Amino acid sequence: MTPPETVLRELQKQGLYRSLKDSRVCGKTVEVGGVPYKNFAANDYLGISADTGLQREFLEMALNENSFILSAVSSRLLGGNNPAFSDLENYFAGLFGKSALLLNSGYHANTGAIPAICAAAEKTLVLCDKLAHASMIDGMLLCGAKWMRFKHNDLEHLESLLEKNRKDFDNILIVTESVFSMDGDRADIKGLVALKKAYDALLYVDEAHSFGVFGETGLGICSELGAINGVDFIMCTLGKAAASEGAIIMCSREWRELLLNKCRSLIFSTAIAPLNAMWTKFVFEKIMGMGGRRRRLAEMSAALRGMLENTLGDTQIVPVVLGENERALRVSEYLWQNGIWAPAVRHPSVPRGQARLRLSLTSDMDDFDIAECAEKIRKAVASL
Repeated sequence: MTPPETVLRELQKQGLYRSLKDSRVCGKTVEVGGVPYKNFAANDYLGISADTGLQREFLEMALNENSFILSAVSSRLLGGNNPAFSDLENYFAGLFGKSALLLNSGYHANTGAIPAICAAAEKTLVLCDKLAHASMIDGMLLCGAKWMRFKHNDLEHLESLLEKNRKDFDNILIVTESVFSMDGDRADIKGLVALKKAYDALLYVDEAHSFGVFGETGLGICSELGAINGVDFIMCTLGKAAASEGAIIMCSREWRELLLNKCRSLIFSTAIAPLNAMWTKFVFEKIMGMGGRRRRLAEMSAALRGMLENTLGDTQIVPVVLGENERALRVSEYLWQNGIWAPAVRHPSVPRGQARLRLSLTSDMDDFDIAECAEKIRKAVASL
């Protein structure tokens, strides 16, 4: 047996060793080890963690609750289905015009729903974008079905796989993100909908990084494009722009019932605290009116890309590709020494040789924050 210290030494040698650091997030700042930094690493896209007024308003309301709301103390199917969960599901069902199912996280949703969907037919093929999130890859590994990955955002490659394989499978499930978490670019949702219709397939879209950020009321890219009805499964995480906990899958009533019966991550997990479901509903009612914050986020993202080289995408996630792990770690260390929190992202989170800074913006940043970050990155790169 290989001892763990041998594995850890190898990780350190490869520049892949990871560790946890205590931190407190508050919008555009994060306190790490008691020291404040400008925060370019969180997914608090609308700055809600810094909006203490919203938090106070909600907590004053929550104090009037007479039931225990700090934990569900059970899975939803074994007595832990607090009314707050159904209330939240009904709320999102009304907004999306689909049935909604609440799960504990985006990871729980993807690793539970994908196998459950695949189990509905004897022979299912999963076709997944090459850069889809690790939770989707894990869901495919768990499903027992055959799966393939198509080249990133390459609809021609996807169609070639559909054309070649459609006749051999009962169901085909196409899986993608709408905004890709590490490249900050977008999927061609309309093109994917057209292909799924042409080949009688199912389409699963992870809106983790677009929910709250895109669309007139923050419902995501599928909503912005008028494509909600063309997507069979829309998964929205609640721990990013919504600054809460959990995930919602929007789908048909029949698919919701199947997930409720077959999704192992729902069946065998204690549910989230009812308090978080209540907060999600409360805060998303506010998010729907945060169009100004969404516009500000888009403006800052474009401005930062204009100040830097080797960036990807066109969203609030601004990756700066630096190459090898050591190079990315050195730039990140320079930023850390100069008041900016932007940890390096390395393999396996991104392909080998594409280590990067993944700059994640929040709407309460100002022009100075953006310019300062860009200047210090340029200085760090120049010093290599």
